[in-house]
Order: sequence, then structure tokens, then C-alpha cells
Amino acid sequence: MFNEQIKVILYANDVRKASIFWQSLGFAEISFEELDGSQVAEVAMSENSTTHLVIYDRAFIEKNDDEVTEPSPALIFGSDDMMGLYKELQTKNVHLGDLAQIGEELVFNFVDADGNYFVVSGK
Repeated sequence: MFNEQIKVILYANDVRKASIFWQSLGFAEISFEELDGSQVAEVAMSENSTTHLVIYDRAFIEKNDDEVTEPSPALIFGSDDMMGLYKELQTKNVHLGDLAQIGEELVFNFVDADGNYFVVSGK
């Protein structure tokens, strides 16, 4: 049910500056958006890469959801069957966050046995 795309969340004090940094290392900027008064950038090693870095504004995230700004990066798994995966994880008694729609994508988080948060995003 998971697909091969993985997105790593990074928190930055200046999203534009962070995106420019990664671009200076040869990464491609996949997108740069304003969402709910904050900036979000997505960069990858190439346009075809299945691993992306999604850079969120640290202050915005801390203000709106301070329990997810871990010092280490977080993973966003991709899925082409979000409802099926969500239901499957429910049957396995995985601690799940609410399934929400953000733009055109569905998103939810889940917690592993150590309390680490992971995100799943897709359609």
C-alpha cells in the first residue's frame, strides 16, 4: 500500500534561505508555496527523485502544533490508496491521527512504538 516516494520534513527559520541552500548543493526546487500564512518549499536531488525534502517554517509549526517539531527530520510516506492504508493501519491498532484533506491530497500521521511521528500523504 505504501509507494516508493518518501518525503523528509525539515524545519527552517527561513524557508527561502533553506531552499536556496539545498539548490546550491545541486538539488532542484520542486515547489515553493505560501500555505496558511507560511512558506513551504520542496526540493529533491532531481526532478525524478523519489525522495524529497519538504521544508516548513519552524516558527509557524511551533505556533500551530508544537508537538511535531522534533529536532530530527520526520518522514512523509506516500500512498496511492490513502483510505485503504488508513483502514489497514486501524486494523493493526496503530495509533493514528485524523485523516485530513490539505489541498488535493489526503494526509494523516501515525506513531510508532517509540512515540515517533510519521506522516502519510497521497490520494
